[in-house]
Amino acid sequence: MSRAALTFLCCLLLCPPGASAGSGPPEELAFIEYLMARGELSESLFLLERLPPQPKAREDSVSFLKGWVLYLQKELEPSARHLLAVSSESPLHTRSVFFGAYNLAHLGRPRQAMAILGSQPFESGSQPDRLRGFQLAGMALLDRDFDLFARQAQALEGTGHLMQEQALRLKEYHGRLLSERGRSPLLAGLLSAAVPGLGKVYAGKPAEGVAGFLYLAVMGATTWDFYRGAGPRSALFILSASVTGIFYLGNIAGSATAVRRQNKEFNHEMDQRILFDLHIPLRNAFN
Repeated sequence: MSRAALTFLCCLLLCPPGASAGSGPPEELAFIEYLMARGELSESLFLLERLPPQPKAREDSVSFLKGWVLYLQKELEPSARHLLAVSSESPLHTRSVFFGAYNLAHLGRPRQAMAILGSQPFESGSQPDRLRGFQLAGMALLDRDFDLFARQAQALEGTGHLMQEQALRLKEYHGRLLSERGRSPLLAGLLSAAVPGLGKVYAGKPAEGVAGFLYLAVMGATTWDFYRGAGPRSALFILSASVTGIFYLGNIAGSATAVRRQNKEFNHEMDQRILFDLHIPLRNAFN
């Protein structure tokens, strides 16, 4: 029997037509968890979507399982929505809040994630409270809010073995972000306008900068020769001057673009490192 046929048969057995609200044994969810453990995520989600309305306690479990399947499928937006729908009365609430907030941070919404974590009434000094402080510090870095990170840095002290290594790395990332703040595309353009190629050197591409300078120097010398030999009205001078001017302006624009690209690549790399280190303690704490 094919997987699709087996899933359809299981769906009929677990969720027969006309099932009443809350009907069916708890084994429904146990079977879905079994499918999830086997890595059959699409089938698990299909069965979860086919479940009839559940009692409140089981509704939280369904919301969590939907969110977790979507999380494993890297569908972070709907995953966050389902995880954050788990009520505070559920034993799954703490785990759901942390992973739901992490999903939002991964989607580029660290402020929303921080607001959600900050609103949780965790007992001061408890493991969830320390984990929250660590997550808030990392999310402050994602938001490039260095003042907030400085205030949250105290939470990185005495975090214990669960996240001690990651806490040290967050402090390292903080230092790198401060020392390597984005270069200015405007300044790169101005430097190349003053000395062709200098903006590329500023952008961290010295070879391109030297090559650009030499190329424009040769073109400028050629244009000057045409000016002296044929005069400013000659076709050769006008053509050479036009081409040189285009390359000169292109060098300015290219320097600014190079800086923007480098800033984007650096920030993306740092964000991925921060997200990775935020994720490890979550998996360790809730596995």
